[in-house]
Amino acid sequence: MHVVACLMDLAFVIDHSGSITDHQPAGVDNWGFVLNFMISAVQRFNVGPDRTHVGAVSFGTQFTLLFS
Repeated sequence: MHVVACLMDLAFVIDHSGSITDHQPAGVDNWGFVLNFMISAVQRFNVGPDRTHVGAVSFGTQFTLLFS
């Protein structure tokens, strides 16, 4: 499914603290799951200056603007 035209702002607030990777079985990467989800979600929209705007911020002990 692909959204043809949609004017919106889409923001991701991402937990990048140790809890996203701590205490995981060997070979399990929850950060990878998070990134794949965001990629899959963004691919469904027409992203551009006059279309959908996408931003993300991660947080752990400090916040970081990933892109805008």
